[in-house]
Amino acid sequence: MIKRTWIVAALSAAVAVAVWAQGLTICAACGREAKPGATVCAHCQAALPRQTVVAAAKPAEPSVDKDAEIGRLASEVVESSVRMAHAVENQGPAVALCYYQNALALMRLVPADRFPASVGEVILEGNKRVMRTLSRESIPCKKCKGTGRFQLDMGKVDGKKGIKAVDGVACPACRGLGHMTGAREVDKVKMAILQGRGEFERRQMVVGDVKVGRAFVPPALEKLLTNRQRALVMTGMPMPCPECQFAARQTCTVCRGTGWVKCDYKGCVQGVLKEERKSGTRQEKRLNEELVKKCPKCEGQAEIPCATCNGGGSVACKKCDGSGLASRCVKCTGTGLMACAKCKGTGLVKGAQCPECKGETMVLCTSCRGEGAQTR
Repeated sequence: MIKRTWIVAALSAAVAVAVWAQGLTICAACGREAKPGATVCAHCQAALPRQTVVAAAKPAEPSVDKDAEIGRLASEVVESSVRMAHAVENQGPAVALCYYQNALALMRLVPADRFPASVGEVILEGNKRVMRTLSRESIPCKKCKGTGRFQLDMGKVDGKKGIKAVDGVACPACRGLGHMTGAREVDKVKMAILQGRGEFERRQMVVGDVKVGRAFVPPALEKLLTNRQRALVMTGMPMPCPECQFAARQTCTVCRGTGWVKCDYKGCVQGVLKEERKSGTRQEKRLNEELVKKCPKCEGQAEIPCATCNGGGSVACKKCDGSGLASRCVKCTGTGLMACAKCKGTGLVKGAQCPECKGETMVLCTSCRGEGAQTR
């Protein structure tokens, strides 16, 4: 009888534990369900088991190599930027310039073994190529005045006739084209670069990229960047000279950008020299005895190339000394970084991680905001 009672009690306890595991409380003595939160059975006053909440174990998240992820994302940005630069280079060289510069900035985050050295050369060559395209344009030939035909001085045959364009004979200066490739006006170059920058920013905002200085990166990459990596990207994106906007030139003040000035040869009047005939030993002027001669210096053009700009219409920008880039920040010497003022470069404040630099000991320069250059 005792043995049977013990077996029943054991089974009741086992059932109570099983039911309790499902969220119910069952008295082990009498087998009745107890009220939630009760400590003793309301029927037999026996002690009830205590309920404990067991939190479900969360699966461990796989560890991610942060530097490897940054390198992977930066590589994708470089590839897409170069691809877009090639796609728009012919129609929009100024937009392509921004894409090449964006790729150049993100290359600083890409591991050395990710790309062959030729990729960097492609980016640099593309940058130079679009700048040449932006700074050159077709201008009318000064020799033939845009006609493309040979200019014959009929004054040598008939003093009453001037210079005549000869049909069928090409101008030797422009080879019959009527135009030549020359330097583009500085103001036009600056305007094209600024418009290209605006178009580039609109394109990148549409695809959801965010700015890191002047560069554009995906939001997933921007969240992973440390202060040092941000400075690498920001200083890797060139800051233009505020005066010339990468053009590296400024309008010549002597010729006012035309590249030509009035001929200064003595006696030259609109490209023609007028001399009086001499009769015997006495110089005298008679009716219709003037000789018409072409000026040997301007060859009848009445203008000569400007000596200050060598006929180009522009000179090196005085603000950037012809580099096209903004001056280096004096406070951070161009690195874009400075020691954290809160933790004095230690990374710790009262034994805990510095809230300002997040333990990196460095923050973005407060003067240039990490750009590494003076914007004014």
